[in-house]
Amino acid sequence: MIVHVGDTSRPLPPVPTTATGYREAVSTPRSGRWRGLAARLAGPPPRWLAPTIGVAAALGALIFLLAKVRLENRFFDLMVYRSAMRWWADGHPLYDYSQPDPWQEKLGFTYPPVGAFLLRPLAYLSESATIGVSIVVSVVCTALAVWWLTGAVARRHGWSRPFLFAVALPVTAGLGAVWIGFDFGQINPLLWALVVFDLAVLAPRRSRFLGVGIGLATAIKLVPGLFIVYLLLSRRVRAAIVAGGTAALVTLAAHLAAPGDSLRYWTTTVWGGDGVGHLWFFTNQSISGVLARLYQPNPYPTWLWLGLCLPVLVYGLWRARLAALNNDELTGMALTGFTASLVSPVTWVHHIFWWMPALLAIVDTAFAGSPGSVRSGLRNPWALGFVALLTYPIVAISAAANTGTGLVSLVLSNWLVWLMLLLLVTVPVDADRTAVPARLPVSGRTPS
Repeated sequence: MIVHVGDTSRPLPPVPTTATGYREAVSTPRSGRWRGLAARLAGPPPRWLAPTIGVAAALGALIFLLAKVRLENRFFDLMVYRSAMRWWADGHPLYDYSQPDPWQEKLGFTYPPVGAFLLRPLAYLSESATIGVSIVVSVVCTALAVWWLTGAVARRHGWSRPFLFAVALPVTAGLGAVWIGFDFGQINPLLWALVVFDLAVLAPRRSRFLGVGIGLATAIKLVPGLFIVYLLLSRRVRAAIVAGGTAALVTLAAHLAAPGDSLRYWTTTVWGGDGVGHLWFFTNQSISGVLARLYQPNPYPTWLWLGLCLPVLVYGLWRARLAALNNDELTGMALTGFTASLVSPVTWVHHIFWWMPALLAIVDTAFAGSPGSVRSGLRNPWALGFVALLTYPIVAISAAANTGTGLVSLVLSNWLVWLMLLLLVTVPVDADRTAVPARLPVSGRTPS
C-alpha cells in the first residue's frame, strides 16, 4: 500500500488473512447490536415504564369492573350466614342448619364456633342492613390490606405510597377472589386483613403482638393456621406461640359459651365436610378439587391426595421459610397462602387473595434492577413481567371453567391450580425487598 507524505487520512484497517478473521471482522457490528439488546433485556426496565404500566393496569381493571362485573350472586353466602344465625338464635343447634341449593344440593354453616359468634349479630339485622355492613367491612378491610402491602415496595423504589395505593387498589378489586367474594358477601376480606396486618405491619416492627391477627383468623376459619407453621419455621417461635395461644383462647371461650355446638363442630362437622358443597365443583381450585373432577362421580383415593399434597406442602413452606429468613415477608406471605390454598380440601376461587402480594413481589423485583439480591425464583425482569401479564388476566376473570373433555377440561377447569403451582416456583425471594434507596446527593456536592 502506498501512502503519500502529507496524507492525513485515517489508515485503512488491515485486511484479514484467514477465513476466521474475515468472519470476525464482518460480524462484529451485528454481534455488538445483539449484545446490546441482550444487555438491555438483562437489565432493569426504564423508570418511566413502572408508572405507565401501573396507570394502564389500574384503568384496565376499572374498565373491566364497570363493563363485565355484575352482582349476579346477590350476597348469597352472606344470606346463608344470616339465615343460619337466625336459626341459631331461635334455639336450634347451629350445625343442624341446612338449606337447598340448585348447584350444591344443600348448604349449611361450616365455620368454627368463633366464626359463628362473630356473625351472630346478623341474626338481629335486616337484610339491607346486613348487606350494608358487609359492604363496609369488605371495602375497608381490602383497602387496609392493600395499603399495608404497598408500604415496603413504595419505600424501596422511592415511589409515592398514595400513588402506588391508588394504582394497586383497583388492580386488587379486579382480582376474581375480591370481586367474586364481594358479590357473595364473604367474610374473607377480614381474614386477609388480619394476616396482612401481622406480616406487613407488626413483623417489620418486631412487635410482641405479632401472631394475634393470624391466631384470630385461624380461629375464625382454620385454613390460615398454616401461617402459624410459617412463623415457626421462620424461627419466630414467640410469634407462633402468640398465634396458637390466641386461636386456642378464643376457641375455648366459644366452647364455654356454646359447648354443645362446639363439641358437634370439632367431633363431626369439621371431619365430615357436610354442607360445604361438592368437591368436584369447578370453582374448588385445590389439589383436592382436581382429583375430585378426575374421579367424578367416585371419590378419589385419600392416599393419592396426601401423596400429591405432601411435596407441595414441603416445597411451598421451604420457599416461604427462605423468604422470611431473607426479610422478604411479601413473598413468604404469598407462598404460604398459595400452599394453604393448594392443600386445603376446599378452596373456592374467592378464597385466594394471595395473587396480590405475589404480583407486588414480582413487580418490585422486576423494577429494582438488582438480580443479585434474588435468592430463589425468577431474576430476569422481562421474564417476571411475562409471568405477571400471564397471571393477572386469568385471575381477574377467575378463569376456571367446567367446559370441554379430556385434556381441555383438565386445563380449563383447573387453571388457577396450575397458576398457583407456577407462582410457587417463580415468585422471587428478594433479600432487598425491604431496602430503602439512598438519597441522591444535591447537585454540585458529594455525599459525605
